[in-house]
Amino acid sequence: MEQVSISIDASVASRIIQREFDRLLNYAAIEHAPSGVPYLGSYWPEQGGYNAGLVRGEDGAPDYYLIVPLLNEQLRATWGGSGEEVEGATSASDGLANTRALLADRNEHPAAKLASEFIADGHADFYLPARRELQLAEANVPELFEKAYHWSSSQRSAYYAYDMDFEGGWLGGNHKGNEFLVRPVRRFIP
Repeated sequence: MEQVSISIDASVASRIIQREFDRLLNYAAIEHAPSGVPYLGSYWPEQGGYNAGLVRGEDGAPDYYLIVPLLNEQLRATWGGSGEEVEGATSASDGLANTRALLADRNEHPAAKLASEFIADGHADFYLPARRELQLAEANVPELFEKAYHWSSSQRSAYYAYDMDFEGGWLGGNHKGNEFLVRPVRRFIP
């Protein structure tokens, strides 16, 4: 095997090494944390919880940060409305729209009601997250969640709704009559 040698000026090599060292040390600060946005998993002062990540807005809606509060006690409820499909509660991504549809429905939906009644840092705009919002939280901040099933606001059928298992990381569908954990979330639009 032929050996190849490359010669490089020491000052150029030093600048290259220093630039790479600076880039690696400051990677998150320079490229991923816009001014005033806490790092993933960090508490966001005056926003009611922790930064779970940026969610892309759909159909022209603005992007938003998902805020996940810490709870003093675990909230548990059934999804509710078993045997009925709720029009407007099928979005995979828009938990706020799903929650509004569930609250407007003639049947009771305890998980959505519980999430919508949560207040933190003076914010009363919490809702039951959609399945993709829970998937984002599971990917970015699983340590903020109890290792158990959590309801989403995304309906699967007349008898089933989506849930996220924070122990195994699985998205599933369970009977709306089951009692699981409820984790309110809210949006922050910069």
